[in-house]
Amino acid sequence: MNNVFIGSPVRNRAWVLERHLHSLQQQAIQKQFKYILNDSEDQTEIILQNHHIPYETHNMGKAYGHLRGQYSYAHLAKLRNRLLEEFLKSDCEYLFSVDTDIIIPPHSLQQLIYNDKDICAMLIRNHPQIKAHNALIHGRHVPEFSKGLIPVECTGAVYLIKRQVIEAGVRYANHASGEDAAFCEHAKVLGFNLFVDTRLRPVHVYAEGVELVAQLAAS
Repeated sequence: MNNVFIGSPVRNRAWVLERHLHSLQQQAIQKQFKYILNDSEDQTEIILQNHHIPYETHNMGKAYGHLRGQYSYAHLAKLRNRLLEEFLKSDCEYLFSVDTDIIIPPHSLQQLIYNDKDICAMLIRNHPQIKAHNALIHGRHVPEFSKGLIPVECTGAVYLIKRQVIEAGVRYANHASGEDAAFCEHAKVLGFNLFVDTRLRPVHVYAEGVELVAQLAAS
């Protein structure tokens, strides 16, 4: 049985959380949820409760905001590592690390499982004005993509991780480029391979009213 443990830190995401959770709950696989609520002041907690999503609260203090550019990567690393602890207590084979502003396509989690990679992400566009995606090679964003699986050195936001990666000790940490970058660097050092599946292109709700979908190169 391909059980997937799904989780993320979350705060002040009531404006997009219903859509995010619905896209996950519609995936036709065995799954478990665990979210980490932190310093949230809107209706996020009520939405988690209404969807019967298990969560725990770890408030880190409000010195850092929840808007883009205000995150504390050190705080996020601690919260994500807390999720890894919960994952290892489960009997799930995979961890799906997904940001709460991502709306994934139908059947996309099953496709990531079929790909059978150590770490495999869906492709998202990170920014509305520049060609920045969650796929980096040699420290640079890949500007254009063909259709299929591509090896990368760093990814983030929406990726499936095999249990053996976490059991090997790969963890999140503070990093100038974000806690996902630290996780990917650690995974590469320990010999794990990372891929992005460009066939799977979720909606990235960058802000209220701003929705991004990655585009493939013209054939």
